[in-house]
Amino acid sequence: MSADPVVGIGWDVLKSYVVVPIERGFGHVICSKRFADRLRGEVQNLENEDQRVKILADEARRNVRKLLDVFTTWKASAEKALEEARELLDDFEKATNTCCYGTLPDPKSRYQFSRKAEGKIEAIKQLTQKCIRFNGLNDISFIDPAFTSSALTSMKLGDDGVFESRALMIRNIMGALADNTNSVVGVYGMGGIGKSTLLLDVERKVSEEKSFHWVAKAEVSENPDIKTIQGEIADALGLNEIKNKETISGRAKLLHGRLKDEEREKKKVLIILDNLWEGLDLNKVGIPCGHDNKVMGCKLLMTSRDRDVLRRKMGCDKDFLLGELEEEDAKRLFEKLVGAKVHDDQFKPLVNVALGKCAGVPFLIVAMAKRFKDANLSEWKDTLKKVEKFKDKEINDSKHQMLQWSYEKLEEEVKSLLQLCVVYGISKPSLENLVRYSIGLGLFQEASSMEEARNRLSSHIRTLQASSLLLDSEDAYGFKIHDLVHEFVASVASRDHSFFVLKDKDKSITELRKSKLESYRAICFLYVDMKELPKELDCPDLHIFLLFTNNKSLKVPDSLFHSMTKLMVLNLTGIHLTYLPSSPFQLLENLHSLWLDCCYLDNVAVLGKLKGLQILSFTNSNIHRLPREIGQLAELRLLDLNHCQLQIIEPGVLQNSIKLEELYMKNSFNQWNIVDQTPPANASLIELNHMNNLHTLHVSIPNPKVLPEDLNLEKLSKYEIQIGNVSYRWSECKGSRILKLKLDPLDDVPLKGCIQSILGKTDDLFLDKLGRNEQSICELSQKGFPELKHLQVMNSASIHCIHQSPSHTHFKMLESLLLKNLINLDKLCNSHISSKSFSTLKAVEVARCDKMEVLFPLSVVGGLPQLEEIKVIDCKQMRGIVDADDGGKVELHNLRVLELCDLPNIKSFFAIGTAPLSSALYDQVGTQLHSSMSNW
Repeated sequence: MSADPVVGIGWDVLKSYVVVPIERGFGHVICSKRFADRLRGEVQNLENEDQRVKILADEARRNVRKLLDVFTTWKASAEKALEEARELLDDFEKATNTCCYGTLPDPKSRYQFSRKAEGKIEAIKQLTQKCIRFNGLNDISFIDPAFTSSALTSMKLGDDGVFESRALMIRNIMGALADNTNSVVGVYGMGGIGKSTLLLDVERKVSEEKSFHWVAKAEVSENPDIKTIQGEIADALGLNEIKNKETISGRAKLLHGRLKDEEREKKKVLIILDNLWEGLDLNKVGIPCGHDNKVMGCKLLMTSRDRDVLRRKMGCDKDFLLGELEEEDAKRLFEKLVGAKVHDDQFKPLVNVALGKCAGVPFLIVAMAKRFKDANLSEWKDTLKKVEKFKDKEINDSKHQMLQWSYEKLEEEVKSLLQLCVVYGISKPSLENLVRYSIGLGLFQEASSMEEARNRLSSHIRTLQASSLLLDSEDAYGFKIHDLVHEFVASVASRDHSFFVLKDKDKSITELRKSKLESYRAICFLYVDMKELPKELDCPDLHIFLLFTNNKSLKVPDSLFHSMTKLMVLNLTGIHLTYLPSSPFQLLENLHSLWLDCCYLDNVAVLGKLKGLQILSFTNSNIHRLPREIGQLAELRLLDLNHCQLQIIEPGVLQNSIKLEELYMKNSFNQWNIVDQTPPANASLIELNHMNNLHTLHVSIPNPKVLPEDLNLEKLSKYEIQIGNVSYRWSECKGSRILKLKLDPLDDVPLKGCIQSILGKTDDLFLDKLGRNEQSICELSQKGFPELKHLQVMNSASIHCIHQSPSHTHFKMLESLLLKNLINLDKLCNSHISSKSFSTLKAVEVARCDKMEVLFPLSVVGGLPQLEEIKVIDCKQMRGIVDADDGGKVELHNLRVLELCDLPNIKSFFAIGTAPLSSALYDQVGTQLHSSMSNW
């Protein structure tokens, strides 16, 4: 063997085992700074992802959802990796400065750092990559059955991707909507199968994908209320002007014009119409369409039980059948709601029996699961024995049996309330109307006050929601009645106590007189397009009669109610009622509740003969005088005169209403007499002092001079009091104790004893043109503002700050703050106030406050854990949102909206850029921040 090959082999070995490692090690030493930079970059990437999903996790917790194990495991690994990486980088910085007094690098430390950094970079990369899967709530969390409300269980069945078949359906619907050849897409299926739930999921998907510029949704129901449908669509489009249009045709024209404008601007609009029973005249609503009812310029997504309604009457281009849940999906839904006990050997056999009765219908599964969730084994067996007595397994029978089982468990008073919801005839009954109807019918006889009756109603509503006989609404304070329940209760109630709800398709009530009217206990005409009422309806057992119409020319015949001597509740909305010597009401001695809303009323003195009246409403009616006869209604507990434009309230009417508990007079009367005016031509506010039972008052007092010093307002538990010419442009009221003051700067109204008595318990306060003496809001109230939640201040030159120290005042419950046109306001508060003073603040808006340079001192920002929204508009001297002179870190974890407009002197979020902007704040609002600063 020659020497050359031997040398070659020796060199390869030496290179592999000696030279390369030395070379790599030397590279680790000289490239340590590069490794540090790479590690910092990967740390920043992972921190960004960590902050992104932290926002999702916070949202999940606010919605009472449980975090998935795969997410919590990733979260723990990410936090650990970030902590270790930061420590490693800190050690590297220290090592850099320890060799030869920092003039030379320490090779050993740099080598060790680079070796560790190389491994850490790869690990962090993998964690960042894994985080990509966490894009939405369903990727990181699920609904906890222990905290699932009726809204969640009934309305969001597919929320966490449980049902793959539903997910496939959603994808198909999204595809159909994206197809330009389709204008109308429909979903049909039996009642209770989950059509409305599916629409909610589609609506969320559309929102996530931003596939439409506008999405509007309206519930149609069996008895469509066109004005409500128009209102729901207009609200979604931000078309507030529709509220000023009274007629359906006027609203339709306005809505049609807006939708055509969107089409011209090439904006995509999706209108969702849920629960069509019959064809809907789109032109009547204001949705652009052709002569064949074919929609134009936007897209429709609709649901119905009847495919023919979608295809033949609504011109549906593509429709989908939604069927029952498959067996495995039904079991998973049941398990999610009931909990782990379904896996116990003793319960397992009963689960299949229970699900067999539900026939794959989500609505029934939810109802059954609610019953079983907290029940023991014996209760399961007893319940199923009762259900098993029904032999027929047909789905429709199963629904009826399950509902009957839930219905029979209700107390009689709760049953009556549910029947009242059905008689009302709409899918989203008004809570306020229900309580007034209920009192008229004598449902809450044990309640000693209107407030107790409201509490009883709320309790019954929760009972019905817990049994799935009522559903939560999108409105936090509302509820809905499911079609299945509506049909079932209608059949039961019509059997026990006959009632009739006239549908628009009937058009005429001539057929009514041929039926057995003698047995009817309730009749409802819900915005039916009728031309005239019959001369008389022979209903001797009628207890409740509801008539809603938009036909102002419709008149009530004098003889219409002659046979209705047992009538207890009467609602006539939108009619013309002239005064006649023989009033149509003269025989209604048992009438307890009367609505004459949106009516033309020539004279209401005759109503003084209805001695049993407890509820009387004239809201939005054309009534000029409230005569002394109304003061003779000795049993009256509630009087609603909101928006009536009264010119005269005869003296003594109010003070004689000694049982009155609730008086609503917002924007209805501006001719209050001064107390000592003689002879009195009108009512004076001092009459309210004689009303010892008065606890709720809504009143407008345009002239502050008529306000008596000794007016007793302290007795009020709920109120909305407007003093001065308060503009309608104020933000929406949110509380139950509201005070609005628009004053002459010389007025001393805030100092009056009657106003001081309620300032301390007001939760919504609106101040316009305060006097010259108050330099801060703290000076207004002697008792502070312990319950104030919403504060708006505008056009008040005397105000220099909102909160200052020393002061006994703390805004510990304040949620929203709006400041406009305060020309001398130079700061929100000083830096010495308590950190808890604004601890509940969620939204702040400042506009046209030209002396203000900084919104928050840094010390206050640390006490704003719930702040979600900041808007600063047209403030000429504003140089920063946070005064950061003393350094420190800013963290606003819940900030979602940052709007900065027309601020010529602002250069940064911070007045002086010494405080670091935390990654939490940057990640959440950074995009909005930069886009809003385009004019800087």
